[in-house]
Amino acid sequence: MLNVFLSLFRRFNILTSGHKSDIMRIFYVLVAILLIFAFLFSHYEKISFFKAFYWAVTTASTVGYGDVVPHNTIGRVIAILLMFFGIGILSIFLVTFSSIIFDVKIKRLLGTMENYFIKGHIVILGYSDIINASLDNILKEGHNVILLAPLEKTPSEEKNFIFIKGNIVDDKDILKTKIQQASLCIISDNDDSKTLMSAIATRTLDRDLYIIAYVHKKEASRALKETGINEVFTMGNFSKNLLVKSIKIKGVANFFTQLMEEDSKSGLIEKDVSDNLVGKKFYESLSFLKQTADEIIVGVKRNDKTIINPDGESFILEKGDKLLLIGKA
Repeated sequence: MLNVFLSLFRRFNILTSGHKSDIMRIFYVLVAILLIFAFLFSHYEKISFFKAFYWAVTTASTVGYGDVVPHNTIGRVIAILLMFFGIGILSIFLVTFSSIIFDVKIKRLLGTMENYFIKGHIVILGYSDIINASLDNILKEGHNVILLAPLEKTPSEEKNFIFIKGNIVDDKDILKTKIQQASLCIISDNDDSKTLMSAIATRTLDRDLYIIAYVHKKEASRALKETGINEVFTMGNFSKNLLVKSIKIKGVANFFTQLMEEDSKSGLIEKDVSDNLVGKKFYESLSFLKQTADEIIVGVKRNDKTIINPDGESFILEKGDKLLLIGKA
């Protein structure tokens, strides 16, 4: 129950963040009117103040249960005046709140919404094809995400997502995302030069922020690594899932990059199963190759089917199998 209340309170703060003075001004006037009329009604109708305040709230809100009613002329005059003033002010309050909600929805749609995440959010700079393909999966993980991109309207309506329309190489626009309070930054534009410039600007603004960049060309990848970007990858078709994994497991892009690069000291290699391993259990072969050749089996290819991390006890290696190994390339 407390979590629900806190969630509703947080959403109220979000909605009213830019209009609190207007909301509070009308609210104070409404409360003052209710208190004044409750005091007068209590005095002239000879009832408790709490009961009179209850009557004032039900009358001003047009609920009017009828369990508390005026019994003299002065009480009826007080009731008539409250109907004029109280209902009018309450209507203004509700209309103002409705207009604020509409204003927030328009701002979220057009990218003029201010960031209301305090800290620990993920900032995405740019909207490349890989970001487009990965955004829904990132949001499903429950992360608070801010996207800064030169789009015409928001690409998502999720509550944990804020779209800010802007230039990813402009320091002022980057600061709108509260980049210095973010836990992670992802940079990716279809133009590698913009990705590079945005990465340099972001690293200048925050020396300690963990930054992941996605580019299309290896030349841009090398330049980004020299600027101190934590992870840079150009993984092609499976970059979508890899990007999501990089948020959970920092360094995963570097891990796959090292496995795939030809000039890496250790990488992914393929070997035919040797005769001395045929008929052995997977875990026995795993232990044997690690001890004798410093290689780790991660999968087996059998009849055009790739099996990743097969069961150690039940999986038996057969002649014709190919081993996928992490070893010396």
